[in-house]
Amino acid sequence: MMLCLCLCALAVFLQSVHTYNCSAQYNRVPDNGDLMVHCGTNMILLEVNLCTAEWSGFDPNGLALNGERNNSQCMGTIDTIVNPPVIRYQLPINHSQENPCRQSLQIVDEVPSRTGPFSMFSSIQSVIITGFIDTPSSGEGFISYSTDLYYHFSCRYPLEYLINNTQIVASSVSVATSDNNGTFIDTLSMSVYNSTDFTYPLVVPPSGLELRTKVYVEVKANNLTGNFHLLLDHCFATPSPYNQTNTRRHNFFTGCGIENRTNVLYNGRSKYSRFSFEAFRFVEHRDQEKSTIYLHCILRLCEPNKCQELLDSCITNRTRRRRAPEPFGSQAKDSATVSVGPLYTEAQNNLPSPSPYGGSEPLNRNNVNMAGVILGVMFATGGAVVLVMAGWFVLKKFYWAGSLPQAFH
Repeated sequence: MMLCLCLCALAVFLQSVHTYNCSAQYNRVPDNGDLMVHCGTNMILLEVNLCTAEWSGFDPNGLALNGERNNSQCMGTIDTIVNPPVIRYQLPINHSQENPCRQSLQIVDEVPSRTGPFSMFSSIQSVIITGFIDTPSSGEGFISYSTDLYYHFSCRYPLEYLINNTQIVASSVSVATSDNNGTFIDTLSMSVYNSTDFTYPLVVPPSGLELRTKVYVEVKANNLTGNFHLLLDHCFATPSPYNQTNTRRHNFFTGCGIENRTNVLYNGRSKYSRFSFEAFRFVEHRDQEKSTIYLHCILRLCEPNKCQELLDSCITNRTRRRRAPEPFGSQAKDSATVSVGPLYTEAQNNLPSPSPYGGSEPLNRNNVNMAGVILGVMFATGGAVVLVMAGWFVLKKFYWAGSLPQAFH
């Protein structure tokens, strides 16, 4: 009986000593390399090296997000399958007041590159989410041989993107994902439709779209955090894939300035924006069977009240002197560019030759008019000859009658 109790005690002791399979290389104080951060679209994922935390004398179960040790959602999950073992945390990206772990969210202004696609903007923005993982402070006793553990992390998400040269054949387009520190780019997509209900994707016939066909465009942010709405800043078309050095483009709208035959249907009030335009052709494609159109939109992600502020500025600007169009005045922030293409428009073949009256009828009228003129001249000439001959006969008759001399006395 005593032997059994000893074995049980030894097992409990060994279990407490060898709880985790940690190599001797982790017998050190924690450093920056012990914290791994993945800045996802909807969730920030964190990994903390369990071995260094344990060696430093801390209970891994005491580590919590942003000091919220009384909330189970802010505590980590221990994973002993990987080597070394880690503590995993998940921090949702949403409204900070609704997040139980209370991360800090800050939007900062930045000056864009002078040579990049956003060089027309006076400023752009990024959102920075920061937080920390710590242990309870060592407040007991007079001295301590362990440090207070504090892991600080941040994720920077630019709110300005350029998505371009995505080809469409018949229906909608999803934008490719770009991997970096953190990005919302993979939530953005552009689609084209054939009607105002935005239900059926636009199908381009083999010959291309007829000129002046209505094309309906929708730009959408899928699975995006509730902090932001989507606002189209600048939409334009190019005859070839987007190139920063190529400035030849047809603008649909830039900020508050909207071109003819373009209609902005819905913008800046939700996670999608819509506009329409009439199909056209680029003059440089006049010798080609079809004209190609590549669509591009620079868009921004902005807080709902900021989007509304920018939209309201359009109403104010209409009462002022007209200025050169720019993306919502000087506050060009939180943007991205989405592109699709090519769309094809059919060539204008077998059209009648232009003339003042249309068709071939003017040739017949000109022939009739010319014939009338010639005939009139002939009759006038004949009449003049008859009058001259009649006068000559009258004079001759007077002369032989002897009355001509009296007529001149």
